[in-house]
Amino acid sequence: MATPINLAQATPTIAAVKHPTRFGISLSMGRKAGTAISPVWTMAGWSLQFLRLAPGSTLEPDHSQGDVFVKVIHGALSSPPRKAYPEIGAVVSTHLSSESVTAGPESALLAIYTRTPSAPAQLSNVSQLTVAGPLAEALVWETFEDRYSRLTPYFNGLDAHLVPGFHLLDDDGAEIAYVFFWTAGKGVDLSTHNHGHTPSEASPAFAEVHQVLYNGTGAGGMYTTPEPGAAERERLPMQPGEEHGPFFVVDPATGMAKLRENGAVEYPWHGWQAGQDDEPGQRYDLVCAYEITAPYSEVA
Repeated sequence: MATPINLAQATPTIAAVKHPTRFGISLSMGRKAGTAISPVWTMAGWSLQFLRLAPGSTLEPDHSQGDVFVKVIHGALSSPPRKAYPEIGAVVSTHLSSESVTAGPESALLAIYTRTPSAPAQLSNVSQLTVAGPLAEALVWETFEDRYSRLTPYFNGLDAHLVPGFHLLDDDGAEIAYVFFWTAGKGVDLSTHNHGHTPSEASPAFAEVHQVLYNGTGAGGMYTTPEPGAAERERLPMQPGEEHGPFFVVDPATGMAKLRENGAVEYPWHGWQAGQDDEPGQRYDLVCAYEITAPYSEVA
């Protein structure tokens, strides 16, 4: 039996590289039997590290640093039993109460978060979210308006921000997932959308899932709706540390994301709606989005 990997003592085995054509950082996480460990990034008292855990291997996160959260991006854990997508309609916690995790018969690609005692109880200013770590200059926050105003006026004036993230690549250089963060201030609706655009090399088809790190009012969450502008919304509130099951359509024949005729993943109309309250000051939702590409979207 292989010796467990002690993350407190482990040395990164892969380098961070600026993505040559898109925002953010590329990490060659592979998909074969070996273990791959990324460098560490910190933000608002949280640390983040990506790890490819070889089949049947065990990882011991550093619980001495704070509360540990483990998100499966691809593959599965046998202990505790977890996979990339919870059940449809479900909201589950990614908090790790056990001392270790073990990969299943195939390798598991993981995001390991640690919420240290220095993490603020609430986020009142985006300046709290400055990222530190390798190539941090590629991970600078901006408003949705600044990013998208040339494409749509929808986000103009909204108190919402996003930061470039991490392109996790397989052994052939193909993207497994793009992982990045965004904020939403009180009352912000981050648009009703269905990702129906035709995919391209710069914008591949993906089957997303979200993990919440902060819920400013406690009432923010995902929603589905019959169409943009409809009054009817089915809400799915989410609390810190939680992730949700698929909002995309699952093909029952393959157990993977179902594709439209143009190659995009099929979604209903959906979005994120931040909560509202009468308390003074701003309190942001902070959400991590995992855009897992269609070839890696195994649900079953």
